[in-house]
Amino acid sequence: MDAEHAPHERTPIDRPLIDYPRPSVAVDTAVFTVRGDELCVVLVEGRDGRRRLPGTFLHEGERLVDAVRRSLAAKAGIGGGEPRQLQVFDEPHRDDRGWVLSVAHAMALPAERLPADAGVPIDLADPLDFDHARILAIAVERIRTDYATMPDPWNLMPPAFTLRELLLLHTAVDPSTPQRDTFRRMMEPLLVETGEYTSGTVGKPSRLFRKPTADEVAARRRKHEEAVRTGARRTSRSRSDEVPADRLLTQSTRARSLDAWLPLDQLPTDARHTIRLDRGPAGVVARVLADEGSALWTFRALVTTYERAENRIGPDAQLQSISLHGPAGRELSIVRF
Repeated sequence: MDAEHAPHERTPIDRPLIDYPRPSVAVDTAVFTVRGDELCVVLVEGRDGRRRLPGTFLHEGERLVDAVRRSLAAKAGIGGGEPRQLQVFDEPHRDDRGWVLSVAHAMALPAERLPADAGVPIDLADPLDFDHARILAIAVERIRTDYATMPDPWNLMPPAFTLRELLLLHTAVDPSTPQRDTFRRMMEPLLVETGEYTSGTVGKPSRLFRKPTADEVAARRRKHEEAVRTGARRTSRSRSDEVPADRLLTQSTRARSLDAWLPLDQLPTDARHTIRLDRGPAGVVARVLADEGSALWTFRALVTTYERAENRIGPDAQLQSISLHGPAGRELSIVRF
């Protein structure tokens, strides 16, 4: 048979979707809360009595977030909250019932919004069904990373709170949270004072704070952009209503290699940055993972904290360098003191 009369062979682009094998798609969600001084996760009972994260299969025409909320209501008695998508788990044999992709999510709710018996300390969560232990590990890393840079980013606190209450929450989420004075210097610039104080407690009343609104955060960013355009510089005092300079450092009589910094508009927008404050032989003062936006403010607070002599740790400690790292540990910039 010559080529002219040969039957037409379908190319891949002509093949209909039904020609391709289709996996089932599921959602699994790590729901966190804090009970006492421990970070807890909600688990449900699955096959053979084994525990797992609440989840379900995606229905036809259903959005992922709707499937998450449906599964939490039906299997764990949980309503509300804002699920955050983590990643897709696509190991072909992760589920012995068949080929199942899981789109993992995480969220957090105050304990009073959960059923009374919901929540197992994360250290007691193993063993879990399927690959849910791996999903939980990634979710724990995510929430702890977020709490290292911003005050209560997963909204577990009431609208107004003291710095001590905030510290207790952060320590429950991540036991490696810095101690009181360091924590206060890191977080206070990111908060807004309400002008009110605690009452009905023993001892001196404490100031009450709140997190800034979305409009206030946007206003800060606009002020920062203006400071970048005009070349404005700040004093060494760190306050929530001030704006970092374009290179996030104050002027000083000490020589600093500012030219080593990348301009902010050249930093990868999807990078996770590692901020390291080293003080010579004594080691690392602080190591913080952050998105670019939150790194701006956290880094500013850390720099102003440790550049002042009264905040040195140890009589001979000297701040030697601060470096910014992106994905896979690649160094984006460094400042030497």
